[in-house]
Amino acid sequence: MLPSERTMNFGFAISKDFPYARFSGFFGMLFFMFFSRSIIEEYYIGTVLDGAPYYALQNIDGNNLIIFTELSLWILLLIFYIAVLVFLFIIPLTLYFRGLSSWEWDPTTVVFWLITTRGFSLFLTEIEETNPNLEDFVAILVTIIDSIFILFLTVFLLRSYTNFLVPIMSEWLHVGKSDTQYGPILDIIGSLLIITFGVTNFLSTFHVDFGVLLAGVGVVGLVIALAAQDTLSNFFSGILLLLDQGFKTGDMIKFEDTYCIIREVGLRSTKIYDIINHVIIIIPNNALANQNIRNLTKPDRYYRLRIRVGVSYSSNPDRVEKALLEVAKQNKDIEQDDPTRLPLVRFQEFADSTLNFALVIWIKNVIKIRQINSDLHHQVFEKLAQEQITIAFPQSDVHLYDASKQALKKVVEEVIEGPEKKIDSLEGQKTVIKSAKPKSKPKKEVKSQAKPKKELKKSQN
Repeated sequence: MLPSERTMNFGFAISKDFPYARFSGFFGMLFFMFFSRSIIEEYYIGTVLDGAPYYALQNIDGNNLIIFTELSLWILLLIFYIAVLVFLFIIPLTLYFRGLSSWEWDPTTVVFWLITTRGFSLFLTEIEETNPNLEDFVAILVTIIDSIFILFLTVFLLRSYTNFLVPIMSEWLHVGKSDTQYGPILDIIGSLLIITFGVTNFLSTFHVDFGVLLAGVGVVGLVIALAAQDTLSNFFSGILLLLDQGFKTGDMIKFEDTYCIIREVGLRSTKIYDIINHVIIIIPNNALANQNIRNLTKPDRYYRLRIRVGVSYSSNPDRVEKALLEVAKQNKDIEQDDPTRLPLVRFQEFADSTLNFALVIWIKNVIKIRQINSDLHHQVFEKLAQEQITIAFPQSDVHLYDASKQALKKVVEEVIEGPEKKIDSLEGQKTVIKSAKPKSKPKKEVKSQAKPKKELKKSQN
């Protein structure tokens, strides 16, 4: 390359679609605004007002109705200048330098009303100072316009903070740190501060006594705290869940024996997606904080899976291990490159009916755990069938032996003599009963011997 063909490299380059017209127009507008006031002032005072310090609208009698000073008219012109500067240059250039084609939230409408309300508030304030006869009426208009300006300012700050500042701050805090979800925490805290700022400034425009207001807020807050204990508990539990770094949006967890994905951590509840049943489960933060949850995506997306299989005692353990490792090597979803996560087989135990083995593998993406688990079971079954290795199942062996002739004869005699012995025992019981009956006759003789005693008594009488 010749020296004349070389180009200077300053460490940056301007793209072909750079908005030269808007960029130059922005500085041209600033230059025009800076020098226009002196030009307009000389023309307005020297030509229009003919040297007078103000311009006034008069009635038929020649009395001044409204007095417009040079500053009040300059404020109206400045509103127009700022609107043109913002909408034609600042907003498009900001969008370009951010590298976006559209806004996450378009601020054009809110910015327009912010400029308009603030400009008219300054204009009416100047009118109020130069028109004592309109002071009360203009003061009411200024209060109303200022309150509207506070409302638009609160909306602008809230939406800008949520859509622009929170992602930037969350990403900045995330760099070099854990995967804690700072976004929701920053969103909640910042939104509460901005809303508090908006409410206090809105009430201050109407000259509200904050001492009485704070006392009333304290009483109402106590009532709300007692009536909404569960809601407050869920709110603070949600903040603790985010600060505890247990999980974040997009993590896969095992909740109540089912696989779920965290969708959203809100102020009151957490939404999780049940992969198996294809439903959204809404859990109060307080209940979720008190449960044992397995985060399958931590410390990373890898997950260790064990495929257990039991083979018959006639199988060769070396052949079983080799077959299982071949199944693992043929699956693309299993980690094969990391030497610390290579597939391996464990000979676990000698069970009652089986030799138990476990194929230990690392899954690259835990989200696919159910599909990989099913595929591996199919592949293991087919591979063991090809290798003619029997997958055993629980079984029991019953052994029958031939009895000797003497033992058989003894059993037959017991079967035959058993009923005869029972008959003999019954007949013996009957004879005992019969021999016991005559013993009752002496009782009758005793009764017959008692009769002469009665006759003896009669004879004595």
